[in-house]
Amino acid sequence: MYLFKFGFLLPLFWLAGALILLSPLRAPSDWEASKPESERAELIESMRRTEVRWARRCLVALVVFVLAVAAAVLCAVVVVRT
Repeated sequence: MYLFKFGFLLPLFWLAGALILLSPLRAPSDWEASKPESERAELIESMRRTEVRWARRCLVALVVFVLAVAAAVLCAVVVVRT
């Protein structure tokens, strides 16, 4: 979520957020050791769903930003040439 929000300040954060889609979420072996395995797996799955949701939003924001920049550059080139 933070990468998405900070992407409005620096769009490279959207790229970093979108890269989460390529990386699997692995918990350390001692993570939440007090909880049973099924509950830990459920927590990991919930966290992964949330991460993927925000990563997709970052990807969409990055694509829209790149298309807007490309359109602005294309318009500038057309205006300068005419």
